Amino acid sequence: MSLTGKTLTSVMYTGATKVVQRGLGMISMLILARILTPEDFGLVSICTLAVFLFHAVSDVGARQYIIRAKTIDDDLINTAWTLNILLKGFIWLAFFIFTPELAEYMGKPEVETPLRFLSIILIVSLISNPGIWLFSRELNYKPLFKIDITSKVISFVTVLIIAYFDRTYWAMLYGLVLQYLLPGILSNFVCTHKRKFRLNNIAPQVRFSKWVVANSIIGFARGEGDSLLVAKYFNLEMIGVYSIFKSLSSMPLTQLINPATDPLLATFSEAIREDDFQPYQMNTVLLLLLSLVVPITIMMAYFDQEIVLLMLGDKWVEHSYIFSILAFIMIPGVLFKVLSEYVMAEGGYRPIVFYQIFMTFITLTILFLIIGGNLKEFSQTRVFISVTNIVIFAAYFQLKYKLFKFSDVFLLSLPLIAACPAIMCIIGLDLKENYWLTRLILGCSLFSIVYSLILLLLIYLNRTRYECKLFLSYIAVVKNFVRRKGLN
Repeated sequence: MSLTGKTLTSVMYTGATKVVQRGLGMISMLILARILTPEDFGLVSICTLAVFLFHAVSDVGARQYIIRAKTIDDDLINTAWTLNILLKGFIWLAFFIFTPELAEYMGKPEVETPLRFLSIILIVSLISNPGIWLFSRELNYKPLFKIDITSKVISFVTVLIIAYFDRTYWAMLYGLVLQYLLPGILSNFVCTHKRKFRLNNIAPQVRFSKWVVANSIIGFARGEGDSLLVAKYFNLEMIGVYSIFKSLSSMPLTQLINPATDPLLATFSEAIREDDFQPYQMNTVLLLLLSLVVPITIMMAYFDQEIVLLMLGDKWVEHSYIFSILAFIMIPGVLFKVLSEYVMAEGGYRPIVFYQIFMTFITLTILFLIIGGNLKEFSQTRVFISVTNIVIFAAYFQLKYKLFKFSDVFLLSLPLIAACPAIMCIIGLDLKENYWLTRLILGCSLFSIVYSLILLLLIYLNRTRYECKLFLSYIAVVKNFVRRKGLN
């Protein structure tokens, strides 16, 4: 098979794996939220944060090293495997010994036993066959797809069965361990590589690994630093509330927007290489994405109680205001995703890394200084910092690349302008007297119709802009596609 064919097949398998894993993960979370309590989720959140932090510290990037190596042999693979298990084994031993001190530092002694159990995740590489890395190197993702899907399905079913009969947080812990343990076991059925302890020519791997470890730590701090602070300074109920609402509010971004924008780096890179990139391309992407994200964010914020009732059940409704606040993180997230993809396409990886390190430090410092017993204030500050961060990054982006004009600000504000009368219409109707599900369906449907009509009108009125012409052409393509499918 050609390289192009292998690449396309790999994309298909990795994409299918992500869809299944994310889908089952989301379903599992929504079902467990109705069975378990916020305190259960809080305890599991503390355990997973601690273990995944140590997992990030011990990730030497062995698979990445094997993939990028120009030539490989058994000694190279075995050295990568040896380095991997030595570091993970050392981290696991230190973690296991000092678990009581860690639990005491967190002020949650009840997490000691779950922490020690979950630490198994750190040493599952001992049973994994390193030959599995060669499948990624050779773009042969079919065996990896089978292993990942089998592991996810088994852990998914196990979690639900245990949770249904036992109704404790241990169901989630068993599921997490199985997600890491099963791929290691199954790898031995598809790989014949013979493992041996080797440390031949280890220096290049150590130099490579230190950057992988640093990047993993930065990524963890950026994504979970706020959750660590919540885990340290709030009780189990509030930890569970913040954890699950953070996941729920980010679902549209992680499940819909991010997969849709994954090709942006390749698209921008090709246009830049061909010296064919035009500012309208950036504006069009941003306009399309904001047209989706802005209404979703506003509906999530306004119908927070109804969405929480539908997705999680009545145990979580009294804290739904946290969900309405965290929903606004989506908009800065989308803007950063698009702008950073362009910066990386220009070869600017260093500015992105430095920016994220600096902003992560500033974010965690501010959150640490203001943290108290009020989760609402903490969440509001988190959103405010996210908005401030993207304003700073957008200012840097404009100063460096000068792609935007003042008129572009108005263009990109059209989704927000259209959303204002739509939400005012819902507020004016005062649907509070209706049953919650009726209120959610009727309110979201009416909001979507009013918003869509006003947005299309605004774009039509600005059709002299090339971006608006493209937007309308995309709508026409979708309309024709739906019509053809309806006729078939």
